[in-house]
Amino acid sequence: MYYVVLSTRWIDHMSLENDIEALRERISDTQTLYREVCGLMFFRYGETPTANKLYQLVRKGSMSAPAKALRDFWDEMREKSRVDVGQPDLPAEVAAAAGALAAQLWRLSLRAADDSLAELRVDAQAAVDAAQLQVREAGVRVESAEAAQREANVRSDELRLQLGALESQLAEQRATNAELREQLAAARSEASTAATALCDTRRDFSLELEKLRESLAQNEQRLVAAERRALLEIETERSSASRARAELQRANDHIRGLETAHQKERDTLRDDLAGTKTRLAASSTRCSELEEGLRLRDEELDRALATAVDLRRRLEFLSVKLDTGRAPTHPTTKAPRRRNRAARPFILSTKFSMMSLQRKR
Repeated sequence: MYYVVLSTRWIDHMSLENDIEALRERISDTQTLYREVCGLMFFRYGETPTANKLYQLVRKGSMSAPAKALRDFWDEMREKSRVDVGQPDLPAEVAAAAGALAAQLWRLSLRAADDSLAELRVDAQAAVDAAQLQVREAGVRVESAEAAQREANVRSDELRLQLGALESQLAEQRATNAELREQLAAARSEASTAATALCDTRRDFSLELEKLRESLAQNEQRLVAAERRALLEIETERSSASRARAELQRANDHIRGLETAHQKERDTLRDDLAGTKTRLAASSTRCSELEEGLRLRDEELDRALATAVDLRRRLEFLSVKLDTGRAPTHPTTKAPRRRNRAARPFILSTKFSMMSLQRKR
């Protein structure tokens, strides 16, 4: 029902637009076009024209144009709704009353038609609302059914997976049970073998226990004898320890005497060392003074040697010069040789003095 009403309204709207387009092609005047559209909406399609609706449909001119056309339309409708009873033999009052009565009847019939139309619209709207509610409920039920279907599909998939997992677990469990049965049979055979071995072991253990008891008795006897020997050895060690303590005491006394003598000797040596250090310091001072004197003497000797060497060179130079001056009268060279021999003792004496100084150093 709802879809039928919607489709009907849509068809009416499309027809209205087509009629308005046809009027737009035939009528160029804006006011005339708006009045024709008002009549078309009111009489053919049963809609009450308004300024906004007229402007939305026609879209021509300004907003005041549809308002003026609507006002003229309603004025014309009021003029046309008046009934003029024009009979020549009726008085004017009767004719006016008859016209007013006809107008009143027209208004009453129009009001009744409007009321019936309003009731029809209310019923149609109620039917539309009920249809919409049913559609929504049906949509909800469809969505619920689809959700339930999806959940059922998911659940079935999960159940299939769980069933496959359970089947694999069952197969594994069966294999495990078979292995456990085999292990149980092997364990039972091993248990019987172990029981037999246990009996043999118990018998052997009893024999070994008897042997151990006999050995324990013998060991106890040996232990008593060893304890006696240990007591004797302890007494012997005690006497030896007493003698050792006495010897240790004597050794300690001797060591203390040696320490006292060593202390005295160390004090004496310390005093001697202090005196020796004092004498060594004095000797070091004296040695320093002697070294300083020797250094001064060495310097004087070096100066004397330098002077002697200089004098020797001068003497040789004078000797050569003298020999050169005597050369024409004395052809032989025996005299210079004597002078050289005479000068040799001076050189030897100089070397001897240098060697003696080095020995003193």
